[in-house]
Amino acid sequence: MEAVIHVYKDTLLLLECVNRSTSLSSSSSSGSQKSQPPNILLFIGGMYDNFRNPGYTDDLAALFPRDAPNQQWRVMHVQLSSAGRSFGLFDLDRDVKEMSAAITYIRESITQSSSTPIVIMGFSTGCQDVMHYLCSPGSRPRISGAIIQAPVSDREAILDEINTNPSAKAAYVNALSIARVTSAEKHRTTILPTNLTKHLIGPAPLTVSRFLSLVSPDSPAHPAMDDYFSSDLSDQRYLDTFGRIGHLDFLQPSKQDTPKSILILESGSDASVPSHIDKDRLVARWKSAIESAGRARMSPHSMIVPNAQHDISGDSIECRIARLVDMRRAVLRFLEDMVGHVGSEAQSSGAWKVWKNDKDAIEAEKGIDHVKL
Repeated sequence: MEAVIHVYKDTLLLLECVNRSTSLSSSSSSGSQKSQPPNILLFIGGMYDNFRNPGYTDDLAALFPRDAPNQQWRVMHVQLSSAGRSFGLFDLDRDVKEMSAAITYIRESITQSSSTPIVIMGFSTGCQDVMHYLCSPGSRPRISGAIIQAPVSDREAILDEINTNPSAKAAYVNALSIARVTSAEKHRTTILPTNLTKHLIGPAPLTVSRFLSLVSPDSPAHPAMDDYFSSDLSDQRYLDTFGRIGHLDFLQPSKQDTPKSILILESGSDASVPSHIDKDRLVARWKSAIESAGRARMSPHSMIVPNAQHDISGDSIECRIARLVDMRRAVLRFLEDMVGHVGSEAQSSGAWKVWKNDKDAIEAEKGIDHVKL
């Protein structure tokens, strides 16, 4: 995978994928002219993620080889201060400021066009970043659409863990006790003991502030900043978050007469979602909130992706269908709806040709005649 690294703010980086078509020889590729596509899919990773994590960012980029004729799309991955193991040191407010800076940089320094269509896509905790971009107060650079893949409640995942793991429960109780006695003005600068927090979020430093945001101990009555996706939140909370989407001036599809929309892709086999949560019901509640005012819609391509793990990884037939076929088909359809220049799978050209080749290869594998895509 070829890439160009941009510095968009201070020491923060932006990765631009410039992969080429595998159908071209290395000699012809080296001499071919790379296009400068006008439309951007901007990816935001989750906890512990940095460039090219999760792995399916490469699969998304592969849909848009830069040497393809009249290529109209490119994939970029933004690095935030909270990337990698630093997520516990910063909050969603800072993430959104940096996302805004990256979008502004793209338009001013890369495409040099203030009208560049940009669709943002978040994975896992990156979904919280996308929701915070949409729902928190303040002005934002304009975007054409938003995608959340594997939206998960960290609070419910942690509670599920402490209900079955005595060590995690003891760590949670002790960490919460420390947080309760730490003065509010020191929440952002006090790091909780890692021998406690490693049982809850792994080997990364965690401030009292981010801990309280992730575990949101006063939810569901008073959700903390990170608590967008918990299944026990009230309908009013969803109206205050998902329900705001239709009222956003900075969310404007590039296609005329197209309603504002968000694509939701839940992972059907997501181990981070407690087994007692009804995903269908949860997504239906989000949809109801989004569409409550009649000014926005949940994309009709939204789905609970069958057999998809949290990061849609895996080499089994079912995992590859989830990642290469189902997830990418939904993303392509959404990009076409919001911006255009993608076409439909019936055309078998451009990104859809790449998608179809991968789909056909999976179907052709020995012994999978029973698999229906």
